[in-house]
Amino acid sequence: MAATALLNDKIASFKNSIDKIVEVLEKTDEEKLYIKPSETEWSAMQIISHVLEAVDFWVADLEALLIVPGGKWGRNHEHVRRLAAVSDTVVSQLKKEEAIEKLKNLVPVVEQALSKVKEEDLEKTAPSYNPKFDGKPLSFLVDHLIVDHVESHYGQIVRHLDKVK
Repeated sequence: MAATALLNDKIASFKNSIDKIVEVLEKTDEEKLYIKPSETEWSAMQIISHVLEAVDFWVADLEALLIVPGGKWGRNHEHVRRLAAVSDTVVSQLKKEEAIEKLKNLVPVVEQALSKVKEEDLEKTAPSYNPKFDGKPLSFLVDHLIVDHVESHYGQIVRHLDKVK
């Protein structure tokens, strides 16, 4: 049996974060989305591009771990796809309407992935390529790397856009 109530809360929380990001995008002038608050900070669109790539990455890892429990999972901050997603080349090609559509499309992807998770899966642990995540249970991947991660980036987007207004 799926861990339905718990996972439904996680899906609702994820969807709420995506809805809040979409709402911010819809009411922000597109050119502001590409302005970095400082040399060391990402633009709002870099954050969006990171969220799109990261959710896809972590959902694929989650689904693989459901098939091969105990398989090595994760990545570090130097992962090539992670870095490419926030590169000027990739971000400059991502337009506001496309970003909104892609964000909304993440919701059914996450719903579909989480629908495969059973309660006992959440307790399973596996080695990770990131030593900080080594031996963490699948619930950590769901909670922190998918659900909480997107919520924290919503706050980051808001803070960054406040700085560039």
